[in-house]
Amino acid sequence: MIKVFAFIRRLPGMTPDEFHGYWRDVHAPRFAESADLAPYIRRYELNHRVARDYERGRHPQETASPQWDGVAVQWFDSLDSFREFVEHPARKEIYAIDQPRFRTPETASVITHDASVIVDKPGGRERAGLKLVCILRRNKALDLPTFHDHWLRNHGGIFQNVQALNEPLLAYDQNHGLPIADAEFDGVTEQWFASMDEWVASLDAPECETIVWPDVDYMLDPPSIQHILADMPTVVIG
Repeated sequence: MIKVFAFIRRLPGMTPDEFHGYWRDVHAPRFAESADLAPYIRRYELNHRVARDYERGRHPQETASPQWDGVAVQWFDSLDSFREFVEHPARKEIYAIDQPRFRTPETASVITHDASVIVDKPGGRERAGLKLVCILRRNKALDLPTFHDHWLRNHGGIFQNVQALNEPLLAYDQNHGLPIADAEFDGVTEQWFASMDEWVASLDAPECETIVWPDVDYMLDPPSIQHILADMPTVVIG
């Protein structure tokens, strides 16, 4: 199983409510209702940027990020299946109709393996009120296997073992990018919190400055980090 993440942005002049409504109620159902595309997509979810995030100020410990409005996530059986899906006339028709109506062509995307679970507290995903979705590019001094191993064992271990960082987390998944030539990004972090306030408070933990950010500087290209804060996903398929 593979996952495809795509960060997307609404058209200029379109309100967030208009964008999210069209994406959820018009665009996404076209895939769920297509008999031609049914053999390809195993799961499809929409991660909508929370309304409150559009108005708040950025926390000093928060990385700067382009203003994305949502993240689409689709699961496929294999990379070959995804490539067949991309070339299918039914998919191209949907995009030709809808893209000019609600979203810009720009995207940040990556194809990953299914998730490696770092933290999964009982019932955590179900009771979460906020989901952080963060797309990552590795430090080019590291090859892809070295980056993924460090991200999983060292960086993931920080959030498993440091109480101040583990406590606010309800769940944490790492999605490791496939070794595809010229891939722009190398993975996606998904973290679940009880609320936006809980997430913001977690950034004030001294361990963020002393442990997390030095490790980020080692393994990532910090200026390229991009994220959204999302509601719980709208599940379209699966």
